[in-house]
Amino acid sequence: MEYLVIDTESCTGRSDDGSLCSLGYAICDENLNILCQEDLLFNPIPKRFQVGDKKNAKRTGITFAYTIEEFRKAPKFCETYDKIKSLFKGRTVLGFSMSNDIKYINDACDKYSLRRIDYKFYDIQYIYQLMHPEDNAIGLKTLSEKFGIEYLAHRSDEDAVGSVMLLKKFLEAENITLDKVLKKYKLHRGVNCFDGYYVCYSDAVIEGLYGLKLSKRIQSYVFAEFLKNLPYVQKPTERVCFSAKIEKMDVNFTRTLIDLCYEKNYVYDHDTDVTTIFVTDEKDEKRIQYLNDRQLKKLKILSLEQFCDFIGYSENFIYTDKTFLTNFYKKFTR
Repeated sequence: MEYLVIDTESCTGRSDDGSLCSLGYAICDENLNILCQEDLLFNPIPKRFQVGDKKNAKRTGITFAYTIEEFRKAPKFCETYDKIKSLFKGRTVLGFSMSNDIKYINDACDKYSLRRIDYKFYDIQYIYQLMHPEDNAIGLKTLSEKFGIEYLAHRSDEDAVGSVMLLKKFLEAENITLDKVLKKYKLHRGVNCFDGYYVCYSDAVIEGLYGLKLSKRIQSYVFAEFLKNLPYVQKPTERVCFSAKIEKMDVNFTRTLIDLCYEKNYVYDHDTDVTTIFVTDEKDEKRIQYLNDRQLKKLKILSLEQFCDFIGYSENFIYTDKTFLTNFYKKFTR
């Protein structure tokens, strides 16, 4: 089995204007040993380079390894398409923070009315995040410095080589193979095809294994789906509203509080005009005074701790979101 490690550069930073100007790659064996590398340059469609050259370096912080003249002398993407497509055939793709790479290549295909390239991929940055969820500094440059890796930045094939070297380094640091990591975290490959793409995802995150948690963004989607399925209560005893900060806490905690409300014939409501109980986790006097002024009678203002006692909270309920999240992650983006 071989891996194709890729990286791209865009002359504008946009993914809708045919701005792909380089595709660098390294081909590796199953042990991540580099067999070959190459940087493919393209003459991009936009008339001006907005990133990459010395003139824009101060503003963007990005300088490409080639001059604009070298890019302009290169073939158009459509002239190299067959070679590029053949590189992906029969290989699993790797890359670091791959979303933009996928978009740039798909956009180039679209601009020249070429079929998008079919492939499956793993994102090296995402693998590192799974192994080190406590680490917030996860850019390629930062991690390369951390692991003592040197490469020529913003030359696509060098970025690709730097990415696979980084992968080898942090796997070796944990004394684990890539295959074992993929199995441990139940990692599903991302997919790119004619219909669009979706990124790789982990069942270990969905199931909350190894202390992993859903991102705040994904939790918000889970919470929105939960709210859509709340039962209708004809004559609720109370209407409960939470402050925005409480809503954005751990989704299982918030859902548990809401389910406990419904057990007592209370309902959850965003509309503070009809709310009878407002739960806040901090002293927000202006917000509370505003709500009181909107009511004919005083609201019951409870702290989060008071409400947890009032509602009988002891621990989070268990929620199964695997079907929803699997469908969510596998939804194609164009």
